[in-house]
Amino acid sequence: MQKIGLVGLGFMGKTHLRAYDSITNCEVTAIYTRSNVVDEDITQMYNGSFVTTYDDLLKDDAIDIVDICLPTYLHEEFIIKAANAGKHIICEKPLTLTVESAKRILDIIRKNEVRLFVGHVLRFWPEYKKIKSYSESDKLTNIDVVHAKRLGQKPKWSNWFQHPEKSGGALFDLHIHDIDFVTYLLGEVDCVYAVGTKNDIGAWDHIMTTLSFKNKSIAYVEASHRMAMKFPFTMSFRAQSSQRIVDFHFAGAENIENMQASNNQFTFYTNEKKSTLEVQAQDAFHNELSYFVDCIEHKKENTIIPLTDVLYTQFILQAIEQSLENNEKVSIPQF
Repeated sequence: MQKIGLVGLGFMGKTHLRAYDSITNCEVTAIYTRSNVVDEDITQMYNGSFVTTYDDLLKDDAIDIVDICLPTYLHEEFIIKAANAGKHIICEKPLTLTVESAKRILDIIRKNEVRLFVGHVLRFWPEYKKIKSYSESDKLTNIDVVHAKRLGQKPKWSNWFQHPEKSGGALFDLHIHDIDFVTYLLGEVDCVYAVGTKNDIGAWDHIMTTLSFKNKSIAYVEASHRMAMKFPFTMSFRAQSSQRIVDFHFAGAENIENMQASNNQFTFYTNEKKSTLEVQAQDAFHNELSYFVDCIEHKKENTIIPLTDVLYTQFILQAIEQSLENNEKVSIPQF
């Protein structure tokens, strides 16, 4: 049984807490939050303690894993403290905002011989898992074109998302999901070219990126925090070869916090027929966190999101940011 200290109780902290409640081989025993917790959904589900300082949580010898669900600009500081305290770490994406920061984090993880898991949750999303499995079978070989979208309003639960130095804007909050998944699907990138818009305080809030891959495939990826108030949170992913197409489309409520009120379409096309793809309803965060906990408990290798992939996604995002800022195509050096 793994004991978990949860750090942060905002939207993602609550999402992780709900997921842990359904995982049998772990238990959240302490939550660090500076807020007074009055949410009945939490108090009725959670029986552990609340602490008001991070040091108090880290001093608890019973805690095996620290799960960090804080604003992005705090990740490096909190990861380093947890690693120095000998705790294994789960961190929400993005890991951080620069490649240099990511390398410092990985160095301290290796130095302290603890494990780090980063929540690139699309790799655990049922529909995206099926797309990946199709790409590794004869059902969808030699993908040559991908179109991906992730469109929504600016997050309503906190204003730190609007500040580029704190969140990286839609580039690091939304675009990262599809950038990570297309590299997971297609491999190394040859070059990127991106265009976009910024909000009033300088964060990229709408991005369109073209990624050319070393295997000659190409991906067109769009992300937005600037959709109109009534526009549904939307994500879509279309992967196609010369003969076959997998097409996933999800339209939810006005923002991501209400994922249940959604309209899903998941379709497989061949030259002969069109068929609806069925997937078992699953909570992607449950899938993700149960996998992370299992890796720690049984000392298994993390083969789904290895830290080399996390660093590579950071590497590509930085190249996209360079393309956005300088209006240029950016070649990707050997990683």
